[in-house]
Amino acid sequence: MSTTISLKSLYKDIDPQLARVRETVSEQWTEAFQLVYGPDSTPPRLGGKLLRPALCFLSAGASGAKGLDHYIEMAAGMELLHLAALAHDDVVDSADLRRGEISLNRLWDNHTAVLGGDYLVAKALSILTVYDSCDVIVSALESIHQMAEGELINFGRGKENLNAEDCIRLSEKKTASLFAVTCSTPTLLHNEKFKQPLFDFGMGMGTAFQLVDDVIDLTEDEETLGKPCCGDIAEGKTTLPIIYMKEAMNAQDRAHFESLFGQSVAPEEQTWVRDQIESTGSLDRVDTLCREFIDTSIEALSQLPPGHYVDVMRDIAEFVLIRHS
Repeated sequence: MSTTISLKSLYKDIDPQLARVRETVSEQWTEAFQLVYGPDSTPPRLGGKLLRPALCFLSAGASGAKGLDHYIEMAAGMELLHLAALAHDDVVDSADLRRGEISLNRLWDNHTAVLGGDYLVAKALSILTVYDSCDVIVSALESIHQMAEGELINFGRGKENLNAEDCIRLSEKKTASLFAVTCSTPTLLHNEKFKQPLFDFGMGMGTAFQLVDDVIDLTEDEETLGKPCCGDIAEGKTTLPIIYMKEAMNAQDRAHFESLFGQSVAPEEQTWVRDQIESTGSLDRVDTLCREFIDTSIEALSQLPPGHYVDVMRDIAEFVLIRHS
């Protein structure tokens, strides 16, 4: 797969549906913002890849749905759940930027940002009631449950006590669970036969997606990230590439690396971190693991009827791996 491929090209067949999702999500975001700042205020723009809505539509098509417009509210609801999770994450991480824009907790305050996230969760569930399906609501609630549980386990262990298995489990619960629900929920409306394969696809791809994100945080510049480079280090967060780096460092380098935790990482130190992630073999180890997760997700797709939608989903899974290539 060419590293020049873009999500825009992969989305071309679902552009009309994604435009409707973008409009719906923007309306809900504007409504939330104006509750704080008044009806004449203009909220910061919403960015994002719309990857979850795209996979919702593609999964519907891959599992035999006849019309994708029927899944617009579902796709919008899943994106709102994602945005709510980001709002809560920014409070937990004390982030200042998100997608190149000021984060919700910095724009408002932690208290209001948490309420804003809660509001978006409520709106997401409200939108999903259009399907008059308890199963759809339960599926969405399960993703919320998994995301919250992952963070609670993480806090219970303590950042300094996390190991590689903990980081993978957090990636599965915090990120992959929503991908899995997004991909599998459409089948509840037309063909549950393919629910498990699509759930498995979302879990594998979503786990790889988060682990690649953890690498990108350490290797890309602020302009590309839309937030400061090495933000996980500045926040004192333990991620899989960080664990792998520390395992391979000598005592002197490990001490220097640990001295960077909890503070903004200067440009020259960012360069040093990039060198370390490659020289220690951490990058290769994470890449190998992500390849395994992507292979598992692609194998799950083999249980679906061959077709264009399945092909695009396979390409999106491969795209996850080339984001930092």
